[in-house]
Amino acid sequence: MRNIFKTLLLASALILPIAAYADHHKHDHGNHQHKAMQHEDVVMGSGVIHSVSRMNNKINLTHAPIPALNWPEMTMDLDVAESVDLKSLSSGQKIKFHIELGEDKVYRITKIIKVDDYHTHDAK
Repeated sequence: MRNIFKTLLLASALILPIAAYADHHKHDHGNHQHKAMQHEDVVMGSGVIHSVSRMNNKINLTHAPIPALNWPEMTMDLDVAESVDLKSLSSGQKIKFHIELGEDKVYRITKIIKVDDYHTHDAK
C-alpha cells in the first residue's frame, strides 16, 4: 500500500501543472476555488484535524504542502464529499486524504485514511 501511495503522489506531482504565479504570500487561505489545478484528478494530502462539522460536511485541518495544487502548508476548512463518514474523526487526529476538484470548481476531500489505519494496512 505504501508503494502505491508513493507512486500516486509522485505521478500526480509530475503530471499536474503548477501555476507559477501562486506562492505562499498570494495564496487565499479561505478560497477553495484555487486555479493551480484545472482537471479532476485525485490528489493526495496529509494533515491534522482541528474540528469536524458533520452538519456542514467540512473539516478544519492543517495540511502539509500539496505540490500538485501549489498549496503551501496551511490551516483551512475543506469541504468533504457526502460519501465520506465523518463520525469516527476527531480533533488532533492525523490523516491522509484524497482531494478532487468538483464540477462546481470546489475542492472536496473524497477519501480519508486515518494515519493509524494507514500504517496498519501498510504492515499487512
